[in-house]
Parts: sequence; C-alpha cells; structure tokens
Amino acid sequence: MLLPGAVDIGRFSGHVPKSRKIYSAICAPLRTGSETIGVLSANKMRPGTAFAEDDMRVATLFAETATLAIVNARHVAEATRRSVEVELLRGAAVRLAGSLDVEEVAATILKETMAIAGTDTAFICVTDGDFGPLELARYAGVSRDALRSVLAAPGFRRFTPPAGMKVVPDVSADPALSPLARNLGARPLALIPLRTADGRSGGMLGVALEEDADVEMRELLIAFGIQAGLALSNALLYRAVAGREEELTTIITSMDLPIIMIDEEDRFRSINPAAALMFRLSPEFELGQPSTGKLPEEIEDLLLGTGDGVDEEIAVAVGSEDRVLHVTAATVPTGRGPGGRVLVCTDVSSQRELERRKADFLAVIGHELRTPLTNIKGFASTLANHGARLRQEMRDDAAQSILQNSNRLERLVEDLLYVSRVENHRPPLHLAWDDIVAVTADVVAACARRNEGRSIVIEGPGNDLPIYTDRVKVEQILTHLIENAVKYSADDADVRVRIVPDEHTVRIDVIDAGVGIYSGDVERIFEPFTQVDSTSTREAGGTGIGLYVSRTLTEALGGRIGVESVLAKGSTFSLTLPRKSLDDQRS
Repeated sequence: MLLPGAVDIGRFSGHVPKSRKIYSAICAPLRTGSETIGVLSANKMRPGTAFAEDDMRVATLFAETATLAIVNARHVAEATRRSVEVELLRGAAVRLAGSLDVEEVAATILKETMAIAGTDTAFICVTDGDFGPLELARYAGVSRDALRSVLAAPGFRRFTPPAGMKVVPDVSADPALSPLARNLGARPLALIPLRTADGRSGGMLGVALEEDADVEMRELLIAFGIQAGLALSNALLYRAVAGREEELTTIITSMDLPIIMIDEEDRFRSINPAAALMFRLSPEFELGQPSTGKLPEEIEDLLLGTGDGVDEEIAVAVGSEDRVLHVTAATVPTGRGPGGRVLVCTDVSSQRELERRKADFLAVIGHELRTPLTNIKGFASTLANHGARLRQEMRDDAAQSILQNSNRLERLVEDLLYVSRVENHRPPLHLAWDDIVAVTADVVAACARRNEGRSIVIEGPGNDLPIYTDRVKVEQILTHLIENAVKYSADDADVRVRIVPDEHTVRIDVIDAGVGIYSGDVERIFEPFTQVDSTSTREAGGTGIGLYVSRTLTEALGGRIGVESVLAKGSTFSLTLPRKSLDDQRS
C-alpha cells in the first residue's frame, strides 16, 4: 500500500501516535505462501517529501527478501532448538541405558527430568502395574512427608493420564496434591505417566514447571517421559527375569539330582553341583566349552541325541564305581529355536542293590528254611505215624535230627534279627580291657566242641595280650570266621588261628586249606545274603550273612576285616583290632 500524501492516522485502528507528522508511507506485507508473518512499514517525516510508485516496488521487493531471511532464520533457530532437544534426549537416553537396576534408573530419570525442565523440584514414583502397590519413590525439592501424603491419597491415581501430560496449575486447590503447595508455591505441576512397552502404567513423573516453560519444553518432557517409561519397563523386566533366573538357579543348585544342559552347539550351558560331583566336572572351566568327551559314553549318547522323551535306566561306570542311573533327556528351546538339550539323572543304585538283596534274601531264606523244615516235618511225621513200631535207636536218631534242625532254624532267625538291628542302629558296645589270647582260645575251644574230630590250632604269643574292646563282639566275629573255615574245608584239614600283635593293633588270621574263593567274588562276600556260587559251598548251606555281620561288628570296634584266597587252595581271613581306645592312642 502506497500513501503518497499526508497520512490520516484516524483511518488506521490501533495506530501508535508519533511525535512527528507522517507526510508519506509505504506498507508492504511479509508473506510466505498464503501466510502473512508481518508488515514492512516505511514513513517520510519531512514536509514536501513523498514516496513514488518506484519506491513502492523497491519496498515490495525488499519485503520479499526480508521475508525469506526471516523464514530462514526461523528455520535455523527451530533446527538449532530441535538439535538441542534431540541432544538432550539422546544424552538422557544414553544415561538411562547405563543401568538395569530399577532404583538407579529411577534416580537417573529424576535427575534428567530436572535438567530438561530447568527446575529443582520433581519426583518419581514406581508402581507395580496399573493401580498396583507403590514400589519406590525418589524426590528432590519436596519434603518426604508431603510426598508420602500425596502418594497415599486415594485420589492421586486419577492424575495418571492415558498419554501425554497433565498440568495442574494450582496444587493448593486440589486435596490430593495440596501437601506439595508449600514446596511448589505458585508453580504448576506437570504429571507425566511412565508407560511400559505394553502400555501399562509403571509409575508417574512429577515436575514443577518454571515460568519460562514454553510449549516446546512441555513436548520435550512428554518425549522424555516415553523414553523414561521404556527404560523403567526394561529395568522392571530385567529384575523379573533375574529374579526368575535366580529362583531357577537356586532350585537347580539345591537339587540332589544331577542336571546338565547344553546349547544347540553341544556346549555346556548349565551344570549343577550334583552333576559336577558325579561326573567330575568343574563348571567354572566347562561352561561354554564343548561337552563331547567329558561324560561317560552312555550318558553322552543320551545328552547329544535328538530323541524327545528319553527315559532310560542304564548302568555306567562313574569314576571307580558302578552306578545304575535313571536318565531322562529332552530337547528344549534356547530362545533361538529348538536345539539345546537337558539331561536329568537319578541314582537308583541303592534301590537296585536293595532289590538284589531282597531277591538274594528270598532265594537264600527259601532254601535255608526249606531244608531244616523238611527234615523236621519228615522225622516228626515218622514219629507220629510209626513211632511205636520203630526201634529205640531209630526214634533217638529222629529226635536228634529234629533237635539239630530246630537249632539250625533258631540260628537262622537270630542271624536275621541281628541283621535287622545292625542295619537300623549302630551296634551298642561294652568296652573293657581283655586278654585277646584268652578270648581267642575260648572261641577255639567252643568251636572244637561243636565240631568233634576237627583240628583247630592256635599259633602266636601266650597269654597277657590285653586290648580295649567288646569281648562278646570279638567272640561273635571269630566264631563266624572259624565255623566258616571248618565248613568249607575237608574233614581231615587243619584250621589254624594265628595271632600277630604289633605296637597299636593285633591281627588274628583264620587260615584254612578249603575250596577257596574265586577272585571275582572276593569283594562281594562281605555283603549280606551273598554266597559263593559253587557246588561245595551250596552243599555247606548258610544264609550268607555271617561275614556281613562280622564286617559290621569289626567296623563298630574300629577295626578292619579282609581276606586273601586262592581257588582250591584255601583262604585266610584277617581280623585287625586296635589294642587301645582312640583316646588312649591320641594321648
């Protein structure tokens, strides 16, 4: 617009009066596209001067150039501001990503919020899901009691908006927020929800807005609230996963069952202490290493296999021991698809040994009970039906046979009852000083009386060889050893009992020239209900518990028992006992 003459200022509403009169004026709009962003106005204030049409065209051209400069400057300023905001958000995001601890993340969120808003008053509260219980709170510039009152107020949760930000201009006017009025004064309070990745509320961020907080600052706080919510969500998820992993690790670690897990590349991923102990593995060195060649072949085949639902019972050699293991193995997902394997072992060796003992017990007892019972029943039936017609000599033989077989049954029952007692309780000891030579001589004499015509010879020192022991238990052990020597050797063969003392122990050897023991059976003969499987030993009878009882009593006395044997040439059973009590030996 060109005003070539004096300007009538009354025609323009909102005109600002000036001290000098305007004699001519040019007004050119600052326009970008369809938007007018301002006006370029030029005035002549001296009489006799005026703008012409050329001046108006120059002013219009300059206005267009000025508009371009202004718009560019605005873009540069906006870009600079956005760059600063992006850098603020980027730096805050980097610092938020520096930890997965919930408390550390909450403290970082609070610090970054105050830095972005340029304030010293803010708080953050973390909750367990929507309307869940309060987990922790961090605050600055507000009193603890005031914040505690606000968070406990029933109406506080209504300030959780579904998205964005809720600004409370005057907290003193709201009953739930009024405790913060003393700290905030006239400043409005911005409440920003901290949403988890799935949209649930993980907490709330409160910040006092300063007077210069513009719209852009509020948008920046909203954007940071989104980042803060995701960071908090990650921290809460990490805590939950870590807690579950710790629980699972605790359960696996505390289990007595050996458990091994490998990944899809057959490398050890988990080895619990029971598995490390059984298979002689060191988790510190083996985790992450290939599992091939580290386990017994039978176990490795199941662990590295591909079949699901493997459930087998196998016998394996673990170190120097033979074990019976019940093994289950299956393929499990590892997060990148199936491929990992987990193997769980249960050592059932004791159960299978118990089952074997039960089978041996039934076999032995069935045989040992049947033989005397058959004789007793047969002679008793003969006496009952034909006793009056039998000669006195035949009746006496029948009665004697019944008596002998009854005694055999009595000894069998006593042995079984004794085995039951020693397997459930340690045998009680009655210790005292006694002469081991005299004890041995008494046992030999008693065995000789029961086995008339057999030669049982004692070799060794004379009397006066005292030891601190339980005489009854020693007599029981020696009786078993000597009776076995007599039973398993020829009638004309001598049985020798040799006493060999040294400074701290005394060894008693029971030597026979009998059938001997096969080398493969030597380690088993001290187990209950074990008999050497040969014709000669079966003919001699027995329950197979005498040597087991002897070993149990020997161990209770602090001694040891062993055997050396050559098949068909005889055996030497050795009983070694301490001469003094353990306390006397230590002193």
